[in-house]
Order: sequence, then C-alpha cells, then structure tokens
Amino acid sequence: MTQDRAEEKQLWVTCLFTDILLSYMEEAVEGERALDYPGLFSGIEGLEAPSDPEVFLKDVDNWVPLAILRELLSQCEEISGEKDIAHHAARAYFDPGKKKHLPSLFEMIVRVLNDVRSVLICSNLWAAVQTNYLKLQSFEKQATGPGLYMLAKFDESARPSVGGMHLLRGICEGFPRLYPFIKDVESIAEVSQLWIEDIIGEFPDFTLIRNGPRLSIVPRHAKEPTVEAIKVPLKSEEIPLSQEFLLHMPDAVIAPVKECRISVLTNLEETEPRSLPQSVWAYRIVSPGTVSHGTLSYTFRKGEIYNAPYSRFRFVWKEKGRQESRATAEDLRREVSQLLFDHLKQIKETQTRAIQYNIEKRRLILENTQLKSELVREYSFSGMIGQSDRMQQLFRLVRSIAETDITVLIQGETGTGKELIARAIHYHSPRRAKRFVAMNCGALSETLLESELFGHERGAFTGAIAQRKGVFEAADGGTLFLDEIGETTPSTQVKLLRVLQEGELQRVGGTETLKVDVRVIAATNQNLEELVKKGRFRQDLFYRLNVFPILVSPLRERAEDIPLLASHCVEKRKQSVNQRIRGVSPQAMTCLMAYSWPGNVRELENVIQRMMVVAKGELLDVEDLPPEIRGGTEQRSQPRGLKDMARESAGMIEKRAILDALSKTGKNVTQAAKLLGVSRATLQNKIKLYGLRGAKK
Repeated sequence: MTQDRAEEKQLWVTCLFTDILLSYMEEAVEGERALDYPGLFSGIEGLEAPSDPEVFLKDVDNWVPLAILRELLSQCEEISGEKDIAHHAARAYFDPGKKKHLPSLFEMIVRVLNDVRSVLICSNLWAAVQTNYLKLQSFEKQATGPGLYMLAKFDESARPSVGGMHLLRGICEGFPRLYPFIKDVESIAEVSQLWIEDIIGEFPDFTLIRNGPRLSIVPRHAKEPTVEAIKVPLKSEEIPLSQEFLLHMPDAVIAPVKECRISVLTNLEETEPRSLPQSVWAYRIVSPGTVSHGTLSYTFRKGEIYNAPYSRFRFVWKEKGRQESRATAEDLRREVSQLLFDHLKQIKETQTRAIQYNIEKRRLILENTQLKSELVREYSFSGMIGQSDRMQQLFRLVRSIAETDITVLIQGETGTGKELIARAIHYHSPRRAKRFVAMNCGALSETLLESELFGHERGAFTGAIAQRKGVFEAADGGTLFLDEIGETTPSTQVKLLRVLQEGELQRVGGTETLKVDVRVIAATNQNLEELVKKGRFRQDLFYRLNVFPILVSPLRERAEDIPLLASHCVEKRKQSVNQRIRGVSPQAMTCLMAYSWPGNVRELENVIQRMMVVAKGELLDVEDLPPEIRGGTEQRSQPRGLKDMARESAGMIEKRAILDALSKTGKNVTQAAKLLGVSRATLQNKIKLYGLRGAKK
C-alpha cells in the first residue's frame, strides 16, 4: 500500500464536533469534569496525548482521529444518561445568546450566506472540510411544493453510530439558529444509513434474531421481541436539478448526475414489493419499540428505514418576517463563502499533515530509543554501568537468559537497577520487536491493580465507562515486567498464576477468555521465601516465578564501580544541570567510595545531580557533598588506602578515555585532543604520564 493510500485509511474529524459536546457538557449537564480526557487518547496507537487534552479538544481548528470523537460521545452519553445528547448539544451550540467563544469559520460562512437554503446547497463543501469520511449532497423538490433534502453517506470504514447520526442532525438543525428570522427547523430522517446491528451493539441487554427476511430485537433471557423489522427493496425517484445545485455538485457524489437529474432512494413503499437485480435492500420497522440500557434508550418507530446505503433527510423550517431581501449582496456572499471554504481546506490539509508528522516522529523516537538500548559498550550493558567482576558476570548472565524464553525473578535492594536488567533481557531477546511494559504492583490498590493487569469491561465497576485492555494484552508477544511482586494480594496472585500456567485471562467484569503470549520478568526487594513461610505469598506462584533467579548486588559490595558510575552521571547531567563540570575530585571520590549507599545507584545519581547544582568549580569536591556523606572529612584525614583507591580509579577512567580517543582517530594526537576537548600539549603530557606511546587499545 502506498503512503497516499495509507493516509486515506486514517479517519479524521475537526474539533468543532468535540467542542460542541464539551461546551454542552460544561454548561448544561455539569458533567464535563467527570470526563476522562487522557483516556480519550489512550486507545489511539502512535498518537501522543497533548499536554492539555481539554484545551486541545476545544480548539475548533484542531483535528483528531474519529475514534476520539466516538469515545467522547460514549462518555457524554454515559455521564448525561441521554442517548441523544449529541443532538441537543449541536442545537444548543449555535444559539447566539449562549455563545461565549469566537465563531468558527463554519459559523462565519453560515452567517455570510444568511440563508438556510444557500447553506444546504453547498453542504458537500462543509462536510469535506470538517471530516474525511462523510459525504453530503443536497437537492430540491418542487413538484409537491418547495422541499429541501440532504443525502449523507459515511464511509464503510466509518459506519455511523447513534451518537454520530444525532450529532449530524443536531448541526443541521442548529446552524439556522444563528439567523434571527428562523423560528424553528427540523431534519427528518426518511431513510437511515444506521445499521440495526450497530444500534443493538450499543445496547448489550438485547440481541438480534434473523428469520428469513424478518429481523427481531429480543431482550436477553426473553422470548417475545421488542422490535421487528422486515427486509424490503427500496424505491427510488428521479429528481431534476436546478442550475444552483449543479454548480455546487461535489466531485464524488452520492447520487450521480445524469442529464441534470439524479435518482435517489425514498421511504415510499412499493405497491408490489419485488426482488429485482438492481434492487437496493434495507430494513423497514413493522413493529416499533424501545431498547434501553440503564438510563440510555433508543426508540424504533414504525415505518423507519435502516441499513440503507446512505441517509436521506428532509428539512422543514419556519421563518419570521425579515426586512432584508434574499437577493441582497448574494454574489458577494457566495464569493466570500468560497474563499472561507478554501481556507478551511488548507487548515484541514495542514492539520492532518501535522498529526501524521507527529505520529511518524514519535515512532522514530521510539525506534531510536530501542536501538540505543541495544548498543553494548565496554563496561556498559543496556544502560547498566559496572567494571566489577560481579557486574561483568551479571552482564554475561543477562545475555544468556535473553536467548531463552524462561520466567525470571530479579531480587535486590531498592535502587539497584532491577528494571534495567529486565529491559536488557527483553531488548536482547527474540521478543525485542514487541513491547516492553513495566508495572509497579505496589503502587495501586487491589482493585486498580487487577484492572491495570487484566483490563476491564465497560460497567465492571464505578467509573468503568469504557472497555479497557490490561498490561498483559498490551505486552502480548513481548515482555511484562512486574516490579514489587511481593506486594500483591492472594487474590491477585491466583490470577497471575493462571496467566503464567495457562497463558489466558479474563478482563475484570468479563466472561470471555483471552489468550496472551507474554514473557514475565518479576522483581522484588523482599525475601519471597520468607513471605511464603509466613503465608503471605503463594508457594506455587513463587515456584512459577523463580525459574531463573537473579540476585543483584548492592552498591556497597562493589565499590570499585562507583568512580565509573559517578563519571557516567556527570556526563549524563551536563546538558541539563551544569555544563562546566568535568568530573569528581579524588577527595570527594574517597567519600563516595566510603559511603554505604542504602539507596544504591539511584541514590548515587541523586547525590551527583545535587552536587552539580551547588558546585562552584569544574570538579565536584568535598564541600559539594551532602553532610551525611561528607561526614566531617574536611576536618579529619582520610585513610590512605581509600585515597589511593579513588585516585587510581579516577586515573583508570582518564586513561581509558585517552585510549578510546586515540583508537577512534587512528592515533592522531591532534584529532584525539580535539575529541577530548583538551590542548595537544596536555594530551601529550598525559600520554607520557600513562606510558601510552605506541600502545594499542
């Protein structure tokens, strides 16, 4: 598929529609604060939520995927308890007495045209600049008196929901409210593109039963149908078009024009229903009724047509007396409106390109991050730093484990880098092309944790306004890291055991069994064997997790790694904290290596960052250390062994950096000095000091 074809599959909608809903929720329903704004964006793969979703969705010049509008509609219906809230919201949005914001360009066009008929004639234009999945086409009937009609066709990939159709009707009935000479307007759906199957999909308490051409809507656990429909061929009628409608005919029409006429579907019944090769079939309601779920309901009325290839609306409105002539400045209005439509098209193209660019940029950033994580350097492995024998053994162990698919249990004190180890295993495994998902089991209550782990169905508990996938589903094919596994409750442990044993789960409040393929890596800073003895952790789950245990040494047991870690922290924070810092003094390094580091590497990183903030010189010195680490060393002499160790470690780092620079520049001293940021004379002195002449890396 070409890039152009791929972009065509993306369904976008202007934020005029989201602003319509949010404004009504805020002013009329008072439920706007209950909306889950970040949740609206969470289900859109590759789309990063804006920093302020509410402000973004209320900016009518922005564009969002159609899925966001659908989720917003669902939330608004749930909170308000009204299935037709979109219809009310759209009508109210155009009430001049309640407007508190600048008009959108669509409203400006409507005001300039100053006539319902003129706006409907160019309906194809305002559909094209507000969405990329909806077509509108208007026509006029004169035979039985003036009558304006509009056809609406949603793309097959964007089949309309009840809320979507209510929103369209509401906008059509709402924009005439901008005119002071309009008393009322109504749009009547004579034929609907809504599928009965899609409507019932929004009401889980009902099911569909087909019996030949008859369709019955039956409550679950009941036998008698609430609504019945029958499949019928639709009749069509020929409509002559005036020059005005021909001038504004869209390129992609719903009803093709032939000799200044179009053939459109009608709700009139065939006197003798018959099946013809060219027949268009739909369902006519023969037994009306109402379906409901909680406070939400939808009524099927007798004679209504559903499952048609497009919708047909008839417009009826009443006008008051008005002084302005309809012909006044008619040409000027049309010209200005065309300019505004052209401007709207440009906004649409710019916005969709910007969104596509942001999605592509984010994808590239994620890929780049993955690639960086897979780079292996000397004394560094997937973000872990260490030159000690213990760390080198750990690196070799991680490489070996990564080639397998076994479950791993990482044990170690807080701050030792257990998540880094889990990431290293994932990004060096055959699963690296899939997601790595991390979950802190100790940060949530039991109910929220189970919802996060296994997902939940809509209505499973208070606040569950939509179906949500859990992290097990999100990590399908990849790796799930469960940190603080010892904090889980017995109930959660039972469900975790089932996933590990059977590879299947059920969402909270659901009955469907879902299969998942996930590698689990667990971590804890507790002694799980002791927890098993005390009855706080299931023994069978412990055995399932402890297939391959890894014990991470605390920093105090590998003090020789501290100089390398400190140097790494300085380089990492230079750009954001203090660019002039070039290292740690030997005296300060002595103190760092003598400290016990109860918070391990995480504590060391925080200390280095704090030192860089308060440092006055180019080296982090003793006076920059926190008091608990400094320990009064400025008043007393230090053990010679620790001083020597610090100097030796610092020198080893400097020597290694010089060797790296000489290797990269083919032993060109001048180029190596530039790479290191020192003068050629300084580098020559260092080479002489370390006896590196002629040395090979």
